[in-house]
Amino acid sequence: MSHYSFKPTGIAVIGIALALPLFCALGVWQLNRAAEKRALQVQLASQSAEPLLRLEQSEAEPPRYRRVVVKGEYDAGHQFLLDNQIHGGKAGYHVLTPLRLAGSDVGVLVNRGWIPAGADRRRLPDLPIRMSTVELTALVERFPVVGLKLKGAEIPAPGWPAMVQVLEREALEQRLGYRLLPYQLLLDAGEAEGYLRDWKPANVDPGQSTGYAIQWFSFAAIALGLFLRHGFKAGAVRGPNASP
Repeated sequence: MSHYSFKPTGIAVIGIALALPLFCALGVWQLNRAAEKRALQVQLASQSAEPLLRLEQSEAEPPRYRRVVVKGEYDAGHQFLLDNQIHGGKAGYHVLTPLRLAGSDVGVLVNRGWIPAGADRRRLPDLPIRMSTVELTALVERFPVVGLKLKGAEIPAPGWPAMVQVLEREALEQRLGYRLLPYQLLLDAGEAEGYLRDWKPANVDPGQSTGYAIQWFSFAAIALGLFLRHGFKAGAVRGPNASP
């Protein structure tokens, strides 16, 4: 006959002490991400249903994804190319053109869409604008956020158009010499003077984050199960007449 006692090894105790909190924390983080994405979907739907908002020079930022109408003059001689933008598996740029708001000294960056990068990265594309004074409709969006920013990535390259790796308002204002509103405008697909525009909020599927959360909680359950299974040790049970 045998009985079981729980005697996990020291390595197993250390491993489960590290793995279990980590897996659970990652699962909770993904659940929070799913909640954020659901809120973002609600915001996108609600703002899309709102009437067009006329954009003024106020520094107050309109709600994200709000469709606006704005009048001004393109600063065609001072455009930016946001580098490392992938579309359909191809590398390219987003073309960001400052629009000087009518009757003010303030500008706003208009994202006119995606263009592919050429074979020779030293030769930047021409970005002609036929009509400089425009009234256009666009979608309010934040400047993109990067997880890891290299030193100096926010500084535009010399010359025009100026290539830039990361959009930061202060660095762009310093290069332009005038103030910018603290967000970008995504040019509507029906507007002229634009490039490829397939504006979709990046990664707003809550189901994906929920799936990742389930995976992390599953890893936690598997780790705990293995810890318990290998922690129990079988040993012989002594009978009443067994010699000491």
